[in-house]
Parts: sequence; structure tokens; C-alpha cells
Amino acid sequence: MRSIPAWWRADRTVARGWWVVLDVVVAWASAGIAIGGAGSPASLGHGPVPERVAVVVWFASLAGRRVAPVGALWAGAAATVAVVAAGEPVTNLSLASALPLVVLARTRPPAAAAALAAVPVATVLIALAGRPGFALACTVHAASAAVGLATRLRLQRAEQRRRAAAELRAEQLLADERSRMARELHDAVGHAVTVMVTHAGAARLCLPDGPPDVRTALERIERVGRDAMTDLDRVLGLLQPAPPLAQALRALLADLPPHLSPTLQLPAEVDHLTTEQSETVRRIVQESLTNTLKHSTATATTVRLTTTPHATRLTVTVTDNGSPVPQPAPRPAPRTPPRGLASMRHRVTALGGTLTAGPDPDAEGWRVEVQLPCR
Repeated sequence: MRSIPAWWRADRTVARGWWVVLDVVVAWASAGIAIGGAGSPASLGHGPVPERVAVVVWFASLAGRRVAPVGALWAGAAATVAVVAAGEPVTNLSLASALPLVVLARTRPPAAAAALAAVPVATVLIALAGRPGFALACTVHAASAAVGLATRLRLQRAEQRRRAAAELRAEQLLADERSRMARELHDAVGHAVTVMVTHAGAARLCLPDGPPDVRTALERIERVGRDAMTDLDRVLGLLQPAPPLAQALRALLADLPPHLSPTLQLPAEVDHLTTEQSETVRRIVQESLTNTLKHSTATATTVRLTTTPHATRLTVTVTDNGSPVPQPAPRPAPRTPPRGLASMRHRVTALGGTLTAGPDPDAEGWRVEVQLPCR
């Protein structure tokens, strides 16, 4: 749909019919005394034809100033100038150009209103120069513009307050919904993880003289389960922010099974990353290590973080020396990439980075490489 031209856009108060009725009454009274002497005003019934036309235009401009304020202003100004040029007295200070100016100043930005009103208002004032009441006419036009501008500012402030209140209500509703989802997720997942940790601890206590490998595995299950609960609480906003990135990466590598030997290489600039960047790096490393454990026979993995000079770009590389775990039966090719890889790519793309994952071209195994801008 095409936009309505600026000269035709109506005032929103047109929807309030009594304002238009009041304009019609004012227009009728103003047009009746607009031209000629007090004892013999021009009207549709008598007077020269140009003056009769001016009365009609005068009435239309005042009655329709809320429907088309720009057109009403120009039409009223033209009628006033035409009457003055004919040598007739103007007895009502040219309300036909002053009253539409109020609506124009209220409904348009100040610069646009000034550009649209400059020519007709200046023409009317020039035409009235030297006549009785010229100073009062200037005052009336200036007051009309000031009233319109003040009303516009008041309406803008009211609209800003309304929008702020609406945004506050929307934010409150969103916060309530997030809190509800956080409670549901915490209760559901938290219960399952707590039961898992409890059973692992009970099994460890029931095997005081059991094989050391079994006890070590049960202790690791307990520790990883507790870490998962802490991570869940932090993600749901129930605890303090995550620990520093270096500490979090060391904790991830410490929880790996004994058969997977890890190596961690960190630059000094890793502590200067933003919270969102640190969280993304931690999730990338976590998902890469999980894929190594699930899908390969690797016995060693390396996590390396490097930065360019002046720390403008960060490279995260996770490699292993394993080969894919043989599948018992062929599976159809998935239509979409694995969820873990898709999640990593989404996180990296959101920060303006790139991710590549595939067989390591320089050695046997798998390689995940992420490029992130540091600032």
C-alpha cells in the first residue's frame, strides 16, 4: 500500500467527531465576519464573486484543518491574500491560516512543519503588513505554532511513557516465563542427575574393597554429576557466573576418562575475553571432547588456544588421534548435521566467527577449529 502524502495525512483527533463539529462551528462564525465591514459582511448571498469564493475557501480551510492541515493552511492563506489584494478589510486576523498551523505543528516534525508552513504564513504576514492589527496577527500565528509544538511534545512524552510501560510489562512477562521454564527444567533434570549421583555414591560405598578402577569410575561419575548440576544452575541463572575460562577448561580435561590423555595450551590473553566469548569457547571444547569420547577410539586429545598479535583474533583447536568407531550396521545419511555440530556452529556464528570440523589433514584423527574475533 502506498503511503499517504504528507499534505493529506489527517490529524488523529479526526476520529473524535466532536472536534470536527467544533471546527465547523468556528469556521461558520469566522467566515461570516471575515470580509467587509462589520455592518455588511460578504457572504454567499451578496458581495463580489471573488469575495464569495473566498468565504467558501475560508470556511473549508477551517472546517477541514484536521483532515488535511497542510492543504487547509495553504487554502486559507490564499483566500486571505486574495481578499487583501482586492482591497477589502480582514476583520478576524486571518484565522484561516493561524488555526491550521496549530494542527500542522502538532502532527509533523518541527523541521517538516516549518518547511510546509513557511511560504503561506510569510505570504499572509507580508500581505497584512501596514494594516491595522498586523502586530496582533504576528502574535496569533506565533502563538499557534507554539501551541502546536507544545502539544506535540506533550503527546510524544505520553507516548514514550506508554511504550516504556508496555516494554516493562513485556519484560516482566518474559522474566516470569523464563523463571517458570527454569524451575521446570531444574526440577526435571536436577532430579534425574541427583538420583544418578546418589546411586553412584551408594555403589562406591558398597564396594570398599572393590577393584580400584571401578571405584575411580564411580567417583568420577559423582564428580561429573555434581559439576553438571552446578552448570545447570548457572545456566538457569540460579547461581553466580561461570569460573574463569582457564579454570573451566582444566576442570573439563580433569574429568576425562583415564584412557584419554589430554593436553591444554593456553595464551596469557585468555583472561581478557568477554563472558560470552569465554562461554562459547568452553562449550566448543566441551562438545568436541564429548564427540571424541562417543565417536572415536582416540587415546590423546589436545586443546590449543592461540591469539594473533595484539590479541585481535582467537583460534581454538581441538584435535585427537582416534579413528571413527565402527558402526554395527550402515545408517542412512542424516538430512541435517548432528545437533552438537549445529549448536557449535550457531554459537560461533553469533559472535562473528567461523568453525571447521573434519579429519585432521596433518595427522590421523579429528580436528575442530574455531576462529573468533576478540573484540
